[in-house]
Amino acid sequence: MAVNDFAPYMDIFEGMEPFSGYVEKGFLIDFVGQRTDANFRTIWGVDPETSGGRDMQTKLPDLSGGEAWFEYFNWVAAAKEARGSYVMMTLGSCYGGQAVGSYLALQALNPMPSMLVAVDGVPENMEMTRKQFRDNGINPDEHWMIEAAMSGDNKPVLFPIGAPGSGTQNCIVTNSGANRMAILDLAKKAGATERLAQSLLMRNSTDLTIDLAPGTEYDFSGEITFVSAVTLNDLLAPFPRVDFVEADLQQSEKVVFPPAMDALTKKVRRVLLGTHGRDTHDRMERLFQDHGWDILFSYPPEQTYETPYATFDMNDGVITAVNPAVAYSS
Repeated sequence: MAVNDFAPYMDIFEGMEPFSGYVEKGFLIDFVGQRTDANFRTIWGVDPETSGGRDMQTKLPDLSGGEAWFEYFNWVAAAKEARGSYVMMTLGSCYGGQAVGSYLALQALNPMPSMLVAVDGVPENMEMTRKQFRDNGINPDEHWMIEAAMSGDNKPVLFPIGAPGSGTQNCIVTNSGANRMAILDLAKKAGATERLAQSLLMRNSTDLTIDLAPGTEYDFSGEITFVSAVTLNDLLAPFPRVDFVEADLQQSEKVVFPPAMDALTKKVRRVLLGTHGRDTHDRMERLFQDHGWDILFSYPPEQTYETPYATFDMNDGVITAVNPAVAYSS
């Protein structure tokens, strides 16, 4: 199977009717009719006062949209091939848009009983995810809402809490041994080891704040706190089959996926990874290839790509992989 061959998939949206209708004030809408509270996007310059409040006509996805096209492609492809029941996991859920979009695509194309699993370590993100579900007619209490960081084991991790909706958190930098020693060294130099110990014991926090988007125009910060951790093996264990796993973990992919590859290859049909840095991208591509997965699309981050169908920019980078070991009967 050729990587980045769009020819077999350019008709994936054929026959779908993009959303058309009234959108209430303060909401955004996408082609499957997913309503998103514009307040969730103000950090990216969206103005709730000018959002919605009128009739709107959406369009089917176009490859020139870059990253978004690959997300929409996987929503629809996973929905079309599902059989019997449907399980979708979003790791690093942010406000839950990937889970809800996948669910709405399923209901439009191939309705069946479904379970959504949303995981995020930022409490405000989980509240937004619950609201996103409710705003789109989904009862979050009927699905798995897990407030935890994704990691390679279940030890509590140092994780930056803040900038909800930004999707900028990971446990790679803050939880490393080197970073933990740096925190201790800072406290020693400032004569604040007692304060650090008190904060850790009483609040599970280092009481330190870091810039979550250094070198950018965005003023995102997070307080480094201890949070519970869940593994991908934990999430997969109860399910005989998972149709779609979407992950946007800001480099935590490097610790989350390797320990779970045996279970993934046994149970999971489709994966969409947002990759962050060329090293992470290359590692993840090799990991899935080595376990027999087919790589449909692989575009490293921070580049512009020209194809016969469109030119598009990639910020995070994407990998779409499908697992031939998990097939569906017709």
